[in-house]
Amino acid sequence: MGTDEWSALAGVSSTVLALAAVVVALLAFRSEHQRARFEGARALHHDLTTGEVAAARKIVGSLHYGDFGSTSSPADWSQSLTSYFTLLWCFERIEAGRTALARGVIRGRRRDEAVEYLDALVAWHVAEYACGFAIARRKLAEASTEEVSDSDSASGFSRLLLALQESGLIDRAYRAGTCPGAGCPCACHHQSLS
Repeated sequence: MGTDEWSALAGVSSTVLALAAVVVALLAFRSEHQRARFEGARALHHDLTTGEVAAARKIVGSLHYGDFGSTSSPADWSQSLTSYFTLLWCFERIEAGRTALARGVIRGRRRDEAVEYLDALVAWHVAEYACGFAIARRKLAEASTEEVSDSDSASGFSRLLLALQESGLIDRAYRAGTCPGAGCPCACHHQSLS
């Protein structure tokens, strides 16, 4: 082999190695990108199930399923209202995170596994609070002369509920902000039947 042939072979080898490096880097990027997306989804679910949001869920759950009303103290009302908004804002963060995840899909993919993962994690929570928020809001309004002004805070929850209904994970009978009563699939309407 002559010098020109060795130079050509070296050039081809360099090109092949460079292309292989690009392929490996692209695969590593996609893998890391997907791992980060799943971690984001997990973190959103973690926010919903721990810390101050978990404490707020307990209080809003007692509004939903328990007695709260004319015998409640102003401190109970204030704590319940704070919990109500803490939970609404958490769902607002989840909806914003879900929207960001959906926009960050690598082109060419038909399914978005990270969004599907998040949806599966939060679907039953969203279904539970579709009815729970409506009942809690009504009880808070009945227990005070102050208005519960939550339309802006509740809009993220409403968008999240609609997205999960469109994906088939939540019954379309649920309505954000209102409870359809006997037609509501929530467990609170079926407690006396058990």
